[in-house]
Amino acid sequence: MNITQENSGTLTALVHINLKEEDYIGKVNAQLKDHRKKAQMPGFRPGMVPMGMIKKMYGKAVLADEVNKTISDALNNYIYENKINILGYPMPNEEKTAPIDFDTQNEFDLYFDLGLAPELEVNISEDIKVPYYSIKVTDDEVETATKDTQKRLGEEEHPETAELDDTIHGKIQQLDEAGMLLEEGYSVETSFVLGDLKLKTIQDLFIGKEKGVKVVFNPMKALEEEDKVKTLLKLEEADDRLKADYEIEITDIVRVKEAELNEEFFKKVYPSDDLKTAEDFSARIREDLSQHYQNDADKQFVGDTITEVIARVNPELPDEFLKRWLLENNKEKATKEQIEEQYDGYAKTFKWQLIENKLIEEFGDALKVSEEEVRNKVRAYFQMAGGEESNPQVEGIVDQILSNDQEKERIYGELMDERYITFFKEKISKEEKEATPEEFVKIISTPKE
Repeated sequence: MNITQENSGTLTALVHINLKEEDYIGKVNAQLKDHRKKAQMPGFRPGMVPMGMIKKMYGKAVLADEVNKTISDALNNYIYENKINILGYPMPNEEKTAPIDFDTQNEFDLYFDLGLAPELEVNISEDIKVPYYSIKVTDDEVETATKDTQKRLGEEEHPETAELDDTIHGKIQQLDEAGMLLEEGYSVETSFVLGDLKLKTIQDLFIGKEKGVKVVFNPMKALEEEDKVKTLLKLEEADDRLKADYEIEITDIVRVKEAELNEEFFKKVYPSDDLKTAEDFSARIREDLSQHYQNDADKQFVGDTITEVIARVNPELPDEFLKRWLLENNKEKATKEQIEEQYDGYAKTFKWQLIENKLIEEFGDALKVSEEEVRNKVRAYFQMAGGEESNPQVEGIVDQILSNDQEKERIYGELMDERYITFFKEKISKEEKEATPEEFVKIISTPKE
């Protein structure tokens, strides 16, 4: 076997593999002998079928399989042994590789395109300046969060007539264009908060009504959002039923009596704290909201820093190769036009991966997450204060959760975010900026260039 490489462009290379019969024939013959041992044909004892018949039956398929395996192994080993840092994976060069005829060929020439990772230098220092937002919690937010918690832990009442904040329960039935119940029309038990209806005129249809009363309304006009109507009607897919008029018979009215602000309530919300007064509780709510905003600010800081670092380093990429690789890797999921349109986003991901690998190479453990740390993150979900260090039952649950690759990747991502928050705060300059919650939402919602 002979393998050669030549540059084919900026950050691309062409690999030529010349495969001779002696490179694969031993494995082909071994496979055919194995087939012969297992073959059962009328007129022949087991294992005694003539090799000529075995070759006629299996020879071409075995040859193709072994040639493909040998080529794949050779290419992977060549890349590994020569320490070639590639992007994506090798792509067959169909222009240079002639069609293969396994009936007549015993020597094969195959060509592969490689996308090469660029050499780059990453300098993380205080020269990099990125905004770090401090979000002030408003009194209105504290009050709203307090009211929401009071409702969440409040007691349900069932009043005679409906008011704006009540939840309406009932059986909803589809009507025809004449306003009559549609024969075999859609019907479902449902519920909704009266105050969630957008139109006051439709709210007024329910306010003051009692159980047993029937009300006709149009859910789409009432809620104005398709997803909310699908939830109300318990539909998985959007169809003509979303736009229909419905009659609902009120079967129950639920009103939540807010829990009182007292020590019993405080203990339910914060069992580990010793809160005595409403002021203590408000301060604790403010602390929670502040922490929530802090987490969001940290994530924004990391995202902004990554964007800034990518812009500064700006690694060159083999763009045309990567577009081709992305198209091949997303067959039946994306068109060439879609790949082209979304390529800037893909390129940013590739560039960050290159930079991240360089950072991990330089800073080591500071930017690595171990398997044990992932397990500890999951264990913490089930760990009781003062509990056992190791619980076989918990370990079984941890194993089950981490057997889900998506969940494992999510937890790993959270831990990596924590690593980068700490790392970037130590290494670069933070430009402290204050923002209201509304301003911060606008900041994080604005797409970065």
